Amino acid sequence: MRSSSTRDKHYLKCSNRHIAQNACIGSFISVDKLEQLVLLELNRLADKYLDKEQIKHNIKFHSDLQKQKSNLLSDMAVYEKKAAEYSNGIRELYTDKVKGLISERDYIEISKNFNTERNRLERVIAEMEKQLSGIEEKIATGNNHSELIEQYISLKHLTLEIVEILVDYIFIGKRISGTRNVHVEIHWNF
Repeated sequence: MRSSSTRDKHYLKCSNRHIAQNACIGSFISVDKLEQLVLLELNRLADKYLDKEQIKHNIKFHSDLQKQKSNLLSDMAVYEKKAAEYSNGIRELYTDKVKGLISERDYIEISKNFNTERNRLERVIAEMEKQLSGIEEKIATGNNHSELIEQYISLKHLTLEIVEILVDYIFIGKRISGTRNVHVEIHWNF
């Protein structure tokens, strides 16, 4: 079928319509109506074949997120302490250089190594903060288990991905005489 639009509404119509009069059975349907028919059938099948309470019970969400968060915070504290030690070491190294306890060359070499290691630790800490943010987001989202599952069991909108995975093809027939309804057959991939 070919897509067309009129007054901001999208329609699908037979692409053979203009080739020959007998080449097309007169198939024509709005995209919104087709989407609603597919959603209605998907939700009907889900209600018929899926035990929603059993699904909610069987799905295991990350129960160890609090433990992961605690471990990450502990590791971050260790790395932050080491980074602070390197900063203090650089300051003390400078003091030793000023007092003449170490040479200029030794100061440059040691401070360069301290700076490199401190910068590496700061990058690791920044990455850990991103991980922590992700864990906290999962914890916040995880509190809505029922809502999250319901969102995927009772669909409200179709996406291209859903259609490509679930629908093999859809046959759209001619409008049923005397009505505005169109004969639609959905052939699933399952």
